[in-house]
Amino acid sequence: MFVAEFFLTQTPADNVAAVYPRFLERFPTLEAIAEASENELVEAIEPLGFHNMRAGALKQIASTHDHLPTEPESLMELPRVGRYVANATLCFARGDRLSVLDRNVERVYRRVFRDAWPETKADQLSFTERLVPEEARAYNLALLDFGAMVCGPDPLCGACFANEYCVYFQSLQE
Repeated sequence: MFVAEFFLTQTPADNVAAVYPRFLERFPTLEAIAEASENELVEAIEPLGFHNMRAGALKQIASTHDHLPTEPESLMELPRVGRYVANATLCFARGDRLSVLDRNVERVYRRVFRDAWPETKADQLSFTERLVPEEARAYNLALLDFGAMVCGPDPLCGACFANEYCVYFQSLQE
């Protein structure tokens, strides 16, 4: 799960889906990644872009850790791991009740809550953490998909189930 979320940073899911299964087949464990040369890793993830940076970070992580940390703050101490990767890894792998806030999800919240949406990342995370239900995995996956497919850059407001509650949609009707 960590590798998938690491790859999904700034990369469309379709691109990751094309590379991820082959990568896992070739490098199924941290130990396998640590034993691989950086060139082998670069070659395996080249279609994703940022391949040198990603390969170097994965190699460093795998070479210094037998297992991944289980707390978001500890995961974020790893090279090139931010809040999204840490929270998404723990939410989707273990079901931890954490907010998964990428640009698509942020767009949904920004449109729905408009003026109530906090300005700083820290406040946004605090705001969204309060909204995550016990079944965080399903909630976050639904928000990610909704933000990508319905509430995208060119939103499908007419087809949206929440348009009567959405401040953004209401502003378009004025």
